[in-house]
Amino acid sequence: MAVYDPRGGGNVHTDRILTNISVGFPNNAFVCAALFPQVPVVKQSDKYFVHGYEMWGQEPGSDVRAPGTPAMEIPGMKVSTQPYFAIEHALKILVTEEEKQNADSPLNPEAEGTELVTSRVLLGRELAMKDLATTAGNYASGHTVTLGAGASWDAATSSPIADWKAGKRVLHARLFIEPTLGVIPWQTMSFLEEHVDFIERIKYTQMGVLNADLVATMLGTSRIIIPGAGFNTANLNQTVSLAYIWGDDALMAYVPGRPGLKTPAYGYEFVWKFPGGSVQNVDRWYDNDRIGDYIRCRRRYDLNHIAIDGTGKSIAGYLIKNTVT
Repeated sequence: MAVYDPRGGGNVHTDRILTNISVGFPNNAFVCAALFPQVPVVKQSDKYFVHGYEMWGQEPGSDVRAPGTPAMEIPGMKVSTQPYFAIEHALKILVTEEEKQNADSPLNPEAEGTELVTSRVLLGRELAMKDLATTAGNYASGHTVTLGAGASWDAATSSPIADWKAGKRVLHARLFIEPTLGVIPWQTMSFLEEHVDFIERIKYTQMGVLNADLVATMLGTSRIIIPGAGFNTANLNQTVSLAYIWGDDALMAYVPGRPGLKTPAYGYEFVWKFPGGSVQNVDRWYDNDRIGDYIRCRRRYDLNHIAIDGTGKSIAGYLIKNTVT
């Protein structure tokens, strides 16, 4: 590995202190890590196995064996493969000598530069995840619904509990397991907490006051994430235009407690780790022309739906679009 030379020369140094800042940077408002658990991989590209439904197959009486006869032979499990390719995502920032010399405590240009490039790389990952998760075309037939006029959850005539339970029935009929995770955007949740569908069920026991935990309980989903993070949709140097990352699409999914073999899952983030085992790498080098340190954050990943049907569409999630008009 090259050694960092503060006099310049273009040598690149993997900075473990700055990497620790990057890995520990708070991103609790993001959904990606919960919806797409990390699966570390040793190669940038490879394939993973997808199993069929053979373990659920049975014909009444087919396993009955008469004395002196062989047991009925059945075919083995069908196994297919799906590829992943962990693309590198990276951003850098220049921290000049003047910035470092002029910075007053508690300012730390190197740490703040690391946090900035890290936050932007993670924002890119979150937006990629959101696009994958909220595109109706990525789901199997019957696993999405778009709410129409009067049915959106900010309307008094809507039925959010019935809509959610309908999705749970679709998911259970496909996997025979209930969803373990729900994603309900902050704006949508703010309407659900005042919705008559919920208030009527608690008005005699909870003083008619709702919160997110009670909503989750009544929806019958143990874990609900409420993303409220936003981003600037404007291009560089244009007037700031803020929007929610998630929008108003709600989602339920089966996410296992941990990734495992022959385990259905909504999706995984395949992470190609850097030497030393870090999922994110921060390196820096001195630029003689710019007279400062470049700090770069890198992450290599691919986001994939895992439990899919024969057409490659997700069967471990159910998407509800247009929850707010």
